Amino acid sequence: MAWKACIVFAVMLAAVACQKQAPAANGTELQKVQAGDLDVVLLAPASSLKWGEDDAFTLEFRRTGSNTLVDVGTVKVSATMPMAGMSPMMANASAMPTGTAGRYTVNSHLTMSGTWSFGVEWQGPAGSGSAKLSASAQ
Repeated sequence: MAWKACIVFAVMLAAVACQKQAPAANGTELQKVQAGDLDVVLLAPASSLKWGEDDAFTLEFRRTGSNTLVDVGTVKVSATMPMAGMSPMMANASAMPTGTAGRYTVNSHLTMSGTWSFGVEWQGPAGSGSAKLSASAQ
């Protein structure tokens, strides 16, 4: 009977070892929004983004409910800050794959402190979609 338990344990261990798990991204989750069957997650090295200098943060695309990273192909990001009575302020933002499917580094230069809105669009193996996120820059 003990040998059956050993076999079951060995099979379970092998199944866990064979699962493809991406290494965890470093950073603080600033916002997560659901877009269809994906969660789009904005992660930053600190509790807010930086303004007035070049900054980088991470976008992850995860299967809703499982946290499994999903390759969404090409990702485009736009950064805007609403301005009362004026046109919105725009900032540079570009997304590049990190080498881990479903994880992208966004390089940005936010020119003012406050709450920035990020429009995210993707097209690729998981289809196409879009999401809106926001984060504070300090």
